[in-house]
Amino acid sequence: MKKSRITRWAGVAALALGCGGPAQQVTLGMPPAGLADELDLLPYAPELQSYTEVRGVPEYVLGAGDVVEVVLRGIEPLREEVPIRADGNISFGLVENVRAAGRTAAELDEALTEELRHFLRDPKLDIEIAEYKSRMVSLQGAIQKVSVVGGEKTGPGRYPLKGKTRVLDLILEAGGTTPDAQLDRVQLIRGDFSYRLDLQRVLSTGDQKQNVVLQAEDFIFVPGISLQSKKVIVLGEVRAPNVYVFPEDVSLLEALGQAGGLTETAIKSDIRIIRSVEGAPQMFALNYEQMVSGSALEKNIPLESNDIIFVPRSFIGDLNDAIAKINPLLDLLLIPATYRDLYTTGGGLRYDTGQPPGTGGTTVFTRPLPGTAKPVALVDSTAKPVAPADSTAEQAE
Repeated sequence: MKKSRITRWAGVAALALGCGGPAQQVTLGMPPAGLADELDLLPYAPELQSYTEVRGVPEYVLGAGDVVEVVLRGIEPLREEVPIRADGNISFGLVENVRAAGRTAAELDEALTEELRHFLRDPKLDIEIAEYKSRMVSLQGAIQKVSVVGGEKTGPGRYPLKGKTRVLDLILEAGGTTPDAQLDRVQLIRGDFSYRLDLQRVLSTGDQKQNVVLQAEDFIFVPGISLQSKKVIVLGEVRAPNVYVFPEDVSLLEALGQAGGLTETAIKSDIRIIRSVEGAPQMFALNYEQMVSGSALEKNIPLESNDIIFVPRSFIGDLNDAIAKINPLLDLLLIPATYRDLYTTGGGLRYDTGQPPGTGGTTVFTRPLPGTAKPVALVDSTAKPVAPADSTAEQAE
């Protein structure tokens, strides 16, 4: 992970790092049912579609980055693989700058043939698509890797759309699911929203409504029931803030999808992750828009247990600004009475958690989160350091 714009945060992060109970005790949240079931409102962007209907038959629409094979038939056929440039045009033979993006292979054949008539009496062309690269989707989760002839890629990863492609089509192309896949809880992230798909219903009843047609930049996550061992806290401008349990290989986008996606007021370019790095809590800034567009997919980092994901509604400035934004959310989510007793930063920020046990004074009671700070003595110099007491957080150690 690139550690640009890293800010040390030795307090709010420590709250999450020390509150890890047994994973099975954390309830796995789901996006609100009202959002997850509204597939009738699933947005489609024409510029992201990979196909068009021609006399009722879906045909692939070419785009920048695709490679077409052009064959000019004659006594000696001329065969050339031609990439579609970023401007959407191609050049072939004596012809320059013929529009290819947005056309089908048949439409490009007609356009290129017409241009070649300026130089040849009766040109005859054949055009095939050699490489699909213009419209990519991401597939993660319980997808198995299989050995195939030719060494084609299988398993989780990025895949090109090659025409009208439904979710199950993509999963099968990628090698199918692992035995523990939960097909009734598949997550589709499109734009800023997350939708829950019941693919088990598709297989059981043939109802294709849940088996939606994909478009470029879609993100699909297939959850599995094994290795549900990572606990992640998702807070801020998401539709279902909660504590979530994930498999070992969960990534940032998967966690955001499980939380229902971003709200309209989220600052997409300033997603924060708070985690412990070599024993010291640190905060990282990541750009959601770059990740879902594919321009910075490497920043869709794997999460670690006890990570906090915070999606702000305004840009985070200094340390005090960050604490002011996240602390009320933690209070609401994590049962304040339990965690206030443990809350300290070791770096100067303390909450008044009341009198220390066994004293009658007004001393502020603070002690360190296990494994995150050195023991903090009571403010009263005559009092003894507070011995660790039985608590939920300590049992999690």
